[in-house]
Amino acid sequence: MRILTYATSSDDLKRCAVLESVHEVLLEPAWLAREGRLPQDRVESLAVEARTLGLHPILVWDILLPERVLEQLVPELQEVNWSLFDAVRVNDVGAAQWLQSYLPEMPLHWNVETGNHNLDGLQLWCELLAPSLERLVLSIELPEEKLIEYCQVLPVPCELLGAGRILLFYSPRSLLAKHLSRQDESTHRYEAVVASEHSNFKPMPTLETQHGTFLFLDKDQFVLDRLERVLASGLHTVRLDLRHLSEPGHAATELQDVVEQAITQPDQLRKSWPRPTRATFFKANNTTGQFSKMKAKHHAFRDAASLAEILTSDKPDYLVIRVLRDFQVSEAQLLMVPSGEVAPLSSPLQARTLQGELVEVATQGQILVTNWVKMACTGALLRREAGGG
Repeated sequence: MRILTYATSSDDLKRCAVLESVHEVLLEPAWLAREGRLPQDRVESLAVEARTLGLHPILVWDILLPERVLEQLVPELQEVNWSLFDAVRVNDVGAAQWLQSYLPEMPLHWNVETGNHNLDGLQLWCELLAPSLERLVLSIELPEEKLIEYCQVLPVPCELLGAGRILLFYSPRSLLAKHLSRQDESTHRYEAVVASEHSNFKPMPTLETQHGTFLFLDKDQFVLDRLERVLASGLHTVRLDLRHLSEPGHAATELQDVVEQAITQPDQLRKSWPRPTRATFFKANNTTGQFSKMKAKHHAFRDAASLAEILTSDKPDYLVIRVLRDFQVSEAQLLMVPSGEVAPLSSPLQARTLQGELVEVATQGQILVTNWVKMACTGALLRREAGGG
């Protein structure tokens, strides 16, 4: 397992360097990285130190860039010592294009965690960003089977978040500052826990930087205990994000223990993780999986025996029904309520048109008024006897 993590201090780099499975570190300058807090000169000095320790420094440039912002940054970008970094991680097409134009030899890591989850889209990015593209950072919303397929089919290595915070919401606007006293004037950084009735008052960690506001789930992503098949299929790198669990000034305080347990005792690591964990999408994307459970059971019985559906009822006066198929009114013998329970009609059915004309043969699509029957309710089905008609 190749592991990648963040570093913001010399101690972080030393923790990474003693681990055989850690080959790269992510360095975040405050002006280019959404959660970055380091000045550029400090990032560059850490890059030098990382290489001295045998690590590959990767510059994080993951802010989104309106055209005017990119134009403003160009003079500063031209002052960066790009030769200190082995790759640059980007989220923005403009950033990727700028790098390809001015630094065509610089390897790119393209982050597609929040978009392009389909194979066609990912393959197109591989074509558009070639030959600079070195890696795709895949979304945690992909189920295991898709991750396996993508790792086998895509022409570049893939990376996945193994453990870390789950971003729920991002806005480029400042949403915290006006409600809080200034916490870090030098980096415009505010941290808080927010809750609302819409989320059942769950405490959601929230961060604001100069690049916007980020809302995180109150549980962490954790798939380190179930990566065997994905790794076997060719997953190149597993990212550990320990920034929110580390001591101030550091980004990988407990890295050594986490890595050792991830390799030898991943199940125990999950149990001892400081925050509740989830792997919501890993086994299957169940976004629509609950729809069938939300349907009333009787929907599964809309077969040839189902004659009409009750649209409304006014006990004890009448029912309004919609005819599902042509039938003799005398054929209606049973009532199936939404729970799936079936009972004989409490009285013979008599049907009339909305104009009051008596009907003996109902026609598909008709709206009819009938006498009320016991147990009738909206959504119930009128059915013929099994085997009838």
